[in-house]
Amino acid sequence: MLINSDVKKTSGRFRKYNLWWPPNSDPLSVEMHMIRLGGKWAKKDGEMAGEGLENHFRRFQEIAWPDKIWRKGLFVNHWADKCLETYLNNTYIGVMGCAAAGKSDSFGGNVLTDWYCHSNCTTVLVSSTDLKSLEIRIWGMIKKYHKQAKALHNWIPGYLIEGKQMLILDPRSEAGEGRDFKNGIIAVACKKGNQYVGLGPLIGIHNKRVRLLADECNLMPRAFLDAAANLSKCEDFKLVGLGNPNETTNAHGVLCEPHPDLGGWEGGSDQSPGTKTWRTRFPNGVCLQLPGSDSPNMAVQLGEPAPFPFLITRQQMKDDAEIWGIDDWHYTMMNEARMPRGQGSRRVLTKQMCQKFGAFNEPNWRDSRRKRIAFLDAAYRGVGGDRCVFGELQFGPECEPLDKTTPVTAIISQDPGFKSGRNIMALIDVMVVPISAERGAEPSEDQIVKFVMAQCEARGIPPSDFFFDSGMRTSLVTGFSRLWDNAVNPIDCGGRPSENSVSAEISTSCRDYYSKFITEMWFSVRLVVESGQMRGMTEDVCTEFSQREWKLTNGNKIEVESKEDMKLKTGRSPDLADAVAVGVLGARQRGFIISKMSSLAPKKKSGAEDWKKAIRKQSRLLAGAGLNHQA
Repeated sequence: MLINSDVKKTSGRFRKYNLWWPPNSDPLSVEMHMIRLGGKWAKKDGEMAGEGLENHFRRFQEIAWPDKIWRKGLFVNHWADKCLETYLNNTYIGVMGCAAAGKSDSFGGNVLTDWYCHSNCTTVLVSSTDLKSLEIRIWGMIKKYHKQAKALHNWIPGYLIEGKQMLILDPRSEAGEGRDFKNGIIAVACKKGNQYVGLGPLIGIHNKRVRLLADECNLMPRAFLDAAANLSKCEDFKLVGLGNPNETTNAHGVLCEPHPDLGGWEGGSDQSPGTKTWRTRFPNGVCLQLPGSDSPNMAVQLGEPAPFPFLITRQQMKDDAEIWGIDDWHYTMMNEARMPRGQGSRRVLTKQMCQKFGAFNEPNWRDSRRKRIAFLDAAYRGVGGDRCVFGELQFGPECEPLDKTTPVTAIISQDPGFKSGRNIMALIDVMVVPISAERGAEPSEDQIVKFVMAQCEARGIPPSDFFFDSGMRTSLVTGFSRLWDNAVNPIDCGGRPSENSVSAEISTSCRDYYSKFITEMWFSVRLVVESGQMRGMTEDVCTEFSQREWKLTNGNKIEVESKEDMKLKTGRSPDLADAVAVGVLGARQRGFIISKMSSLAPKKKSGAEDWKKAIRKQSRLLAGAGLNHQA
């Protein structure tokens, strides 16, 4: 493989890539040397050496892994070529691929090649949701390739430690002086049990070169990207997020979002056919889309053997279209690698809505007259992936200037130039309640009650202003009564909607407007935001609200999707949003009034209700004035 048309032999030495090489140079070491020097450069005599990083990466992999198929006869795996080009030329890389697109295979090989060539100064973190997913997907792929390369070239760097899921530079024989774990490839499970823990202590690792390869990135919260930002402070950083697109607000959706100049997700960059890339919001960031309709196997017709059987085929695309239909979200995500459309229009909240109505702003209180509400969405030891969430919100009059040009600060003002505005609500704090599952620990209910008691006492919140979801948790209700006070307020979130009016401007009862009580609770939060009465909203809470879709049921009632469907799409439960919804309900029960009509309220013509009331009144009069045949 070394001797070809561009190779010339002279006195034992040979010339390749416009360079002279010693006799018996290993072909793989030649490609490694070319990669280390940048792939292509100008020599002192002005001539060019090398054929570019992309060519040398590909040739390295062809030698190291002869079974890896880049070409097959006249057929070309253009997806593998595009994955390599994208990896080498960008810093933040989001990959939206259909099922069986070879994402893990391509980027696993690219990252391993990168590490081999710079193993003395490179840390690679390979992440997925859990240990099992790592083994059967990205980490398993890297292990397979390393073992194949080592079998053919035993000098190649790297020693596997299976128990620690690591590939490190130092052999066991050097353990006496301490092995170097930093210059290696480390597999990281981002979930411990049902709890998301992210990259943990590895987030603070420092090296000259750092690579982060995140598989199943579509199941990671946005917090994954925020934490990974610390790794980018090294001299040479690269992040790759692989996944099937399902949410605009999770880590994968944020990483892949088209640049604002392209209109973000609303610009439709992902909806056109064909393999393509687009610029993202991140510096030197790009998204690569691999839709099944442009699979390398589409070069052959139905019934013909697929040249690349490990990639999605024309027959598989046809079968899935018949099962789901081409407009179904399963087909859109898993076959065409497109972000499901219309997410903003069918979401309870959106980030844009919160920005528009000032929900992210800090509150400017008129005075100290504020009502404090504590709330809880309970869960025991992460059952079903749920977190136990406690929080506080406050409501009271807002400080508004009479002159709109006068700046308002968070300092309470008694100046006559300021007026007491309408009531606003502010989210003060949201936290996860720690629950110990160790042997000998108190029952979960008692741990929750004692945590809530301590928080409420420290915040000056009486039991009568504490609200919590009590559905299917009678032991928790008993626990609060036994350890604290009967004045606490249990809420059955699984019940029927209330008879309360939707808002001050929508006189319709919630029971006629919503199909379920949980929908009423979630949309109450939306109404508070739309009315411009919400402050202190956080990114994490907004994200959870924006991930839940709603629909119209029979009878034209609004209904949010089930928590089970939401978990299926996002990989986690909306516990922060559920808790805040409980808090907003508590505030309404303590006198907070939502002032503005929802944008979802049906548009009614003037007098539309008057004629209905008139008919009902006339019907009652006629019923009471029937003929008396006995007269």
